[in-house]
Amino acid sequence: MATENPPIDRDKSHLTAVDEEAVRLADVLENHPDTSDVTDAGVQGDIVFTAAGRSWVLDFQSGPDGEVFQDPSGAPAPADGPAAAVLRDVVVPALLAHPAYQAATADGDTLTVHLATGRHYRLALTPAA
Repeated sequence: MATENPPIDRDKSHLTAVDEEAVRLADVLENHPDTSDVTDAGVQGDIVFTAAGRSWVLDFQSGPDGEVFQDPSGAPAPADGPAAAVLRDVVVPALLAHPAYQAATADGDTLTVHLATGRHYRLALTPAA
């Protein structure tokens, strides 16, 4: 179980918004009963976790304007496949239980996360090497 970390002091923090979001996602997944071995690692806070018997990597994706966080838009339709099943059955329910997330939708191996602020971002889910 994760130890309680103090909130980030944004005036003193060296973390970018993507890094902060990666830390929050890692904490949410770490506290979910269907995930384990959660770490945030790599460039821009990619998240590595174990679910459904294998390791996965959630990787932040840049949008059409080159930014990770995008303005509000519609969510993609749900899809099927191994990555979609992990996103739909494990990651989405974990996120929806947290007040920072308004919606989360799996579309193949892509997760679209809508924040309570109205902005959204996408992550790609791939098996860990």
